[in-house]
Amino acid sequence: MIRPFCNVDLPRLVDVWIQHWSCIGISPPVSMATIEQAILARTFFDPNNLIVAESEGEVRAWCHFAVDGTGSEKAGSEKAGRIRSICFSPDGGLDVCDSLLTAVERAIGSLGAEIVTVGLVRDGHDGYAGLPPIGHGIGIPAADSRTSSLLSRRSYNRDHSISRMVVNTSPYRPPVSRDALQLRRTTRIESHRRIPTEPRLASAMSHFDIERHQTIDHRTDEILSMIEFWSSDVEAQVMNCDNAILDLSLLKQPDQLSIAESYLIGSVIQRMADRRVYTVETAVDSSQQTLIRQLEALQFRNFEQGYQWTKKVPLDEKP
Repeated sequence: MIRPFCNVDLPRLVDVWIQHWSCIGISPPVSMATIEQAILARTFFDPNNLIVAESEGEVRAWCHFAVDGTGSEKAGSEKAGRIRSICFSPDGGLDVCDSLLTAVERAIGSLGAEIVTVGLVRDGHDGYAGLPPIGHGIGIPAADSRTSSLLSRRSYNRDHSISRMVVNTSPYRPPVSRDALQLRRTTRIESHRRIPTEPRLASAMSHFDIERHQTIDHRTDEILSMIEFWSSDVEAQVMNCDNAILDLSLLKQPDQLSIAESYLIGSVIQRMADRRVYTVETAVDSSQQTLIRQLEALQFRNFEQGYQWTKKVPLDEKP
């Protein structure tokens, strides 16, 4: 049976989440409080957008989706449906999963969407960021062969590839270069806490402490570089406090680091272990080879690869 989410489903949502990821060797440290805070407690959560598949009285799979845009904001734009997460237990069965995806596609199509994407990438909008094992979001991990097989069978296509880049902060020494030494003498690093004011963003990021760091020229007060790190609010239940996410959306050029940006990232990471943050991760498109090499020079390693999947909404699913 396919039906919308009910409050009593929460324990099984957690069980299915853990079982799904355990099949690829990851047993995520989540609880009912984790899933509730990451998904159900958001101000924008709509229970009609979380669909469960039930078999023999047990929830075997569930899928959470959203539809964005109006399709009329500019000519040629497509209204998009996004499957934020889809997970199923080992005994979910092909029939259960196919029926679940059919219901989700029908629901997305009924809301006027023309295309469906699967997998969160660099999430900062949906509340899943930091939720184990999603992290910053690399779509569907390549190791998740069960989901990849399901999507392929359902005529979804792989879109762009995303790499999860991870660095350990203890021990950590940033690269030494003449440019870095010059910046150390002529600039200062200033940091401040940023609190989002836009309601949707404020809700989605409520489990994070967002810190903005800037490299500022001593002589001119010019801002040479700017980046943000997201660390877990100590009272939140979503991301482990040992971890942090590096947000690269403020780069002056999206596909590469400037000298000042590299210096700033290395300088901030060097201090992380003192705050008991031992792992920092970020997500970049695998095609951004220059950026990946620059992160590797900062001792990041290419830890995991994933894909975003896309599909046109079938005509018979549209209103």
